[in-house]
Amino acid sequence: MISSEADKPPSYRELALFLIQPLLDTPEKLVISSETTLGGRKIRLRVAFAPTDKGRVFGRGGRTINAVRTVLECAARAAGQDVDLEVYE
Repeated sequence: MISSEADKPPSYRELALFLIQPLLDTPEKLVISSETTLGGRKIRLRVAFAPTDKGRVFGRGGRTINAVRTVLECAARAAGQDVDLEVYE
């Protein structure tokens, strides 16, 4: 059987970069690292950016960062995985 692009799990790092980078005044300071556990079923993303961008990334009451988490979680659920997004200073 030939594998297709649809069979591959999404690149959560690239998706987080796509969602967060436009919010930043200093996108060059954005750092995203990932760790995969449980045989590829659990992915932990760690995001760090300039402290001056914190308000833009989090949004009012955390709405923006929660929306980013929701998009990542939906993509992971569709791929049969689980993803956590952690923000570091």
